[in-house]
Amino acid sequence: MLAIVAGWPAAPAQAAVRNAEDLLIVDCLLPGQIRRLGRQATFLSARRPVRTTQADCEIRGGEYVSYDRANYQTALKVWLEGAMSGDAEAQNNVGEIYSKGLGTAPDYGMAFQWFKKAADQGYGRAKINLGYLYEQGLGVERDQAAALNLYREASGIEDELMYASVVQVEIKARDQKISGLEQQVQAGEAESAALREQVRQLQQELAQRRSALAAAQRQLSDTQAKLAQARQQQDDDLTRLLENQLLAQEEQINSQRTQLASLEQRAGASAGGAYAAVPMLEILDPVFVATRGRNTAVYRGGPGKRQVVGRVTSPERVGAITVNGQPAPLNASGGFSAEVDVPAGGAQVQVAATDKAGGRAELAFTLLPQAAASPGAGASPAGDGKLPRGVSLGRYYAVVIGNNSYRDPAYPTLTSAANDANAVAAMLRERYGYDASLVLNGGRLEILTALNEMREKLKPEDNLLVYYAGHGEIDARGQGYWVPSDGAANAEKTWISNAAISDILNTIPARHVLVVADSCYSGTMTRASVPTFDAGSMAPGQWDGWVKAMADGRSRTALTSGGVQPVPDTGSGRHSYFARAFLNVLQDNNRLLEGQRLFREVSTALALGAIDAPVPQVPQYSPIRYAGHESGEFFFLPKGAGSRSGP
Repeated sequence: MLAIVAGWPAAPAQAAVRNAEDLLIVDCLLPGQIRRLGRQATFLSARRPVRTTQADCEIRGGEYVSYDRANYQTALKVWLEGAMSGDAEAQNNVGEIYSKGLGTAPDYGMAFQWFKKAADQGYGRAKINLGYLYEQGLGVERDQAAALNLYREASGIEDELMYASVVQVEIKARDQKISGLEQQVQAGEAESAALREQVRQLQQELAQRRSALAAAQRQLSDTQAKLAQARQQQDDDLTRLLENQLLAQEEQINSQRTQLASLEQRAGASAGGAYAAVPMLEILDPVFVATRGRNTAVYRGGPGKRQVVGRVTSPERVGAITVNGQPAPLNASGGFSAEVDVPAGGAQVQVAATDKAGGRAELAFTLLPQAAASPGAGASPAGDGKLPRGVSLGRYYAVVIGNNSYRDPAYPTLTSAANDANAVAAMLRERYGYDASLVLNGGRLEILTALNEMREKLKPEDNLLVYYAGHGEIDARGQGYWVPSDGAANAEKTWISNAAISDILNTIPARHVLVVADSCYSGTMTRASVPTFDAGSMAPGQWDGWVKAMADGRSRTALTSGGVQPVPDTGSGRHSYFARAFLNVLQDNNRLLEGQRLFREVSTALALGAIDAPVPQVPQYSPIRYAGHESGEFFFLPKGAGSRSGP
């Protein structure tokens, strides 16, 4: 008989909070339990790693590393033992520690190895993280197909469910002779010669690195052979020594792989020359769906006039946009639109963009009415907006933050953030039935307290929306921050980092969490891509399966008002451009609304409506890195919309 005599408290009622740092998430190593075997023997069980608040870890007698730790090795100490023993969650956490860097440069090679170990065991979060490395080419050769497959596996999406993707094309310069200026050609030739020399040096360094990697791999093979022999001889001390050597050699090899990937990326960028960063052309509405042939965009509705909405990055560099040969007005934010006459059999559409240097991009697709795509039109329409029978979305909560006033005069007073927050909280309560907490002009402790209350209050079946409107900052490393009302300029420790928000969201038990951030640099919160599913183009039976799959999955996603750049404060009456678009979409919606469609409608509204915005505004929507996203989607269901009736 095995009985627990003493151990850590399972869930303390209230952890003592002295300051804001007590509410930040730490890697905590809880003490072991004292257990009794029979009547005679007692022993101490292994310590258990968890992620919890600093205050909670203290009250439970745990060991932790403070949030501003300077060395990732201290965080590894908490999780490495479990990872070495094969625990998938611990392996994923070790991968995230290497990927984050934590006081040192990220080691994507080691991160890849640990994510792969966890992903091979079917761990969804690791598949998302591994897919991101493949997508970005970090620590591994870039492979978009492998990334997409991992994202799909993590989402639990079946092959028959319709998949739609954002289609982008680059606006590239056609020929250097377009300039027609001999001096520019000569300068370009000199630059090319310098770049060729740089590429040659990088290739030489690559060859040396590859040689060192091959030698390390041979040494690793020798160690593996010795380890196998030691295991056969049951020599525990030698086995442990060799296992440690093996881990060290794997770390060395993966570090070399990371350096190789960095060098290859630099060599590629150098070879790319002046055209490494080019404007992009993107269609927002309608949504493209995957086909085996030509690009196809399907929309709900019959033949007739249909609006095509798109946008370009770097609009100041774009000279003209045409749709089927007709000019389409381009606003300051890069948005454009044009009407296309669509017959029953579909229309061919060609969108072209030309930049001021003579570069050109073309995007051709077939615009197809839903009626033409679904001949058996008698049954209920695809994606009818009803909650399928047997699917429960749980309860909905919100923390809505709006900061107008700041203690530090370096941060100017905002005019719309508090208005936006009040309106969003009212919308969520009155139209969607949320239990919404409102924080106006909140300081660092107040904001973290509101989030921590959700961590302690919410259950696994619940949903949480976090809305933030206020100042944002970005540091030299590209890390984004929310600035609380008591934040000080040039003092990162007085802000709330996106990394801290991600850690908090990771520990909240709610199944679905959506962050809506309307602040400068909010796009630093979203980094990975995921497949975009077009519910409107699904066959009737597919809608039910898709909603169930998304409702069952654990999601952590963010809808942000912009990328890594400032966004305007006001512009649409008492609200920001983004808040006005967000509120309008929620107000007009009368069906089950998925987060991805919310994003598309908000993006379309901004592309059309933010013509007078002082800076271009391009919303982002994707999973939040390191916040525990596995799969799933956030849903909005207005009061009275209800579930589908019938047997």
